[in-house]
Amino acid sequence: MSQTYGYSVPYEQFLPEVMQFVPDVADLIAINAIRNACIEFCERTRYLQIDIPYIPLVTGESSYFINTPESTKFVLPEVCYYNDVLLIPKSSDELAGIYRMADWRDVKANPAYITRLIMPEIVVVPYPATVLSTDFLRCRVSIAPTRDSTEVDSEIYEQFLEVISFGARSRLYSTPKQAYYDRGAADQYYRMFKYGISECRERITKGLSRDSVKAEYQRFV
Repeated sequence: MSQTYGYSVPYEQFLPEVMQFVPDVADLIAINAIRNACIEFCERTRYLQIDIPYIPLVTGESSYFINTPESTKFVLPEVCYYNDVLLIPKSSDELAGIYRMADWRDVKANPAYITRLIMPEIVVVPYPATVLSTDFLRCRVSIAPTRDSTEVDSEIYEQFLEVISFGARSRLYSTPKQAYYDRGAADQYYRMFKYGISECRERITKGLSRDSVKAEYQRFV
């Protein structure tokens, strides 16, 4: 179950679901809590995904920048191909184990694996010593809003309004020295927020398990 980035809604649209429970909070503070809840939700669920259909390979280059829509950031590579060959996601520790006789960052050959060291780049391993003009990467990546964003994809609002409000309320209730501070309520709403995240992840996993080519979907964790 993968989502495609579509039209957006402003964070203000979430306010009624938050303000009725935390009436003493200023709109600006509530919007910031909503934004942070949306970011955490998207980072942890990887619900929002976009296709990067064509990234040309460069001779001797291992790192490739991932461009995402304005006010969004790259989270993780979900599925990547070198031409039509699936690249297997691996951590740097796993790559060190695979290439025990050399530094994996110095190995040259056709790419077989993909990893991520710094945002917002992906790294192919091995890196191509030579490339054809037709060699390319195509990827599906997960994204999340940035800290300076003013809106979020409408799917988050339509599908997860209540879950996001739980996260926002938890953040507000946990703010010290405020009239609305309530540690117990903060903990309760955060548990509900985490449960919503877990449910979303389960939905995504079940959706993927029904793909016709199950073996082709592998994750970088």
